[in-house]
Amino acid sequence: MDAALHTKKVRISSARKAFVIINYALMLAMAFVFFAPYINILAKSLNSAADTELGGISFFPRVWSWNNFHVTLSDPSMWQGFKITALRVVIGSLFSLLVTYMAAYGLLRKNMRFRRIIVAFLTLPMFIGGGIVATYIVYAKIKVYDSFLVYILPTAFSFYNMVIIRTYLLTVPESLRESARIDGAGELRIMFQIMLPLSMPVVATILLWNAVGHWNDWTTTLYYINSASLYTMQFNLQQSLKEAARIQEMIAEALASGRLLGDSSGSVSKDSILSAQIIVSTLPIILVYPFLQRYFISGVMIGGVKE
Repeated sequence: MDAALHTKKVRISSARKAFVIINYALMLAMAFVFFAPYINILAKSLNSAADTELGGISFFPRVWSWNNFHVTLSDPSMWQGFKITALRVVIGSLFSLLVTYMAAYGLLRKNMRFRRIIVAFLTLPMFIGGGIVATYIVYAKIKVYDSFLVYILPTAFSFYNMVIIRTYLLTVPESLRESARIDGAGELRIMFQIMLPLSMPVVATILLWNAVGHWNDWTTTLYYINSASLYTMQFNLQQSLKEAARIQEMIAEALASGRLLGDSSGSVSKDSILSAQIIVSTLPIILVYPFLQRYFISGVMIGGVKE
C-alpha cells in the first residue's frame, strides 16, 4: 500500500513537472510571436536603408545607422505631437481616474436616493451611441471641437472602469468608513485619505488603462481636430503610413540642413523612417508598463470578481 501511495505521488509530481514545462514553452512561444515583429522593426530602424532593401534583416542590424532616428527626432511636428500626446496622457488619465473614482465611491452608498436610476442612466451609453455625425455636432455645440478639451472631456468617465473600482472598494469593510464618520471625517477626507491609499492596485490598473488608451488613440484627432498644432504623435505616424510625400519632405529637410551623419546616400528611406517613428511612438508606453505591472493582476482580479 505504501508503494502504491509513493507511485501515485511520483505520478502527480511528474504530471506537474510536465505541465510546468509545457506552460513555460507555450508562454515563451507566445512571447516570441508578440515581440519578434517589434524587434525586427527596431533592427530596421537601426540599419542603413540601402542595406535593408537587400533583405535578410531579422533581429540585428547589419549596417548600423542612426540617421533614421536623426531624421525622425529632428522633425518639429514629431516633438509637437509628442508634447500634445504627453499632456493628453497625463491630464486625461488623471482627470478620468478622478471622475471615475468619485463616481464609484458615491455609488457605494446602498441607501442613496435614485441610485438605480443613476446606474441605469450611466449604463445606457455602453450600448447606445449616436455615431460620428451626432458626436461631431455635440462637440461643435459645446465648443470642444478643434480644442485640446476634446481629448479630455469625452473620455472623463468610463462605466466599465467605475464598476471595477466600485467592486474593489466593496472589499474594504464598511466599518472603516463608519468609524471615520464617527470621528468627524467628511466624505472627501474618507475618500482621499482612507479609501484611496487602500485601493492603489485598482487605481494603478485603471490609470494604466487610461494612459494606454490616450497614448494609442489617433481617431479623435482625425475626426475632431483641424489645427496642426493639436496633432498627436500617433496621428502624425498614421499620416506617415498613408502619405509617402510627408516622409520625403522630412528626408529632404534633413539632407538640406546637414542633420544626417556620415555618407547620407541611401542611408534613409520611407520604410526606415517609418520603422524609427514606430519605435519612438511606442517605446515610452512600453517603458512605463513594468512599473505598474505588479499592481495590474491584483487590481483586475480583486476589482473584477466579487464573492
